[in-house]
Amino acid sequence: MGKIWQLEDIDPDDPEQRFLPVLQYIPVGFGTDAGGRNRIVLPEALARAISKHLTECGVPPVDPAQAVKKLRAPYRGEQSPLNPLGDWVSIDEPDPPKVRLQDPAAMTPPERTALVEKLRYMGYRINEPLAPKPVAQVIDAIDDPPRFDPHTHSVTEVNAYLRDLDDDEVEKRRVLYQEKRGQARRGILKRWEGA
Repeated sequence: MGKIWQLEDIDPDDPEQRFLPVLQYIPVGFGTDAGGRNRIVLPEALARAISKHLTECGVPPVDPAQAVKKLRAPYRGEQSPLNPLGDWVSIDEPDPPKVRLQDPAAMTPPERTALVEKLRYMGYRINEPLAPKPVAQVIDAIDDPPRFDPHTHSVTEVNAYLRDLDDDEVEKRRVLYQEKRGQARRGILKRWEGA
C-alpha cells in the first residue's frame, strides 16, 4: 500500500516529491457526478514521474496560501490512498472527529456477547470459544510441599526413605498405608511388617 502524502511530509526542493500531495485522490466525474466518489489513485512511482515532469515543465510549486481545497486523510479505516474516505474538501471545512474503537477487553460479558452477535449477523464467521480441556488435579491443601508418594518411587527408594525416618512414626505409617492401599509391593511391606 502507498502512503498518504501531506505537504509537511515532502521536500519541496525534490522534483519527484514536489507535487505528490496533489496527485492523490484526484476526483473524476462529469456533470452531476463531478463531486462523486470516483477517484484516480496513482501508483507512487507514476505520481513521482508526473511530479518530476511538472517541475521540469516549469509549473510553480504548490503554494498552501493560494489553495482553496485541502486533502482530508481518511478519518476511519486504513491510512492508504485506496481508502475511499480520503477526499479533497474546502479549506475551511473542519475535520471529522477521529473514530475510536472500544476495547473488547474493557467490555462487560453481555456487551461482548452482543458485539459477537452483531458481527455474526453481518456475516463474519466467529466460532464459539473452545472450552478448556478438563485436567484432573489432586490438590493436597495440607501438604505444602507435597509429602513423599511411594507410588512414584522404586522399592529401593521407598525403603531408603523409610529407613531415614527414625523418629517420625506418623510419616512412616502414612507411607506404608499408602503402599498397602496402592501397589502393595512385597519388597516394602515384608521389610516393614512390624512397623
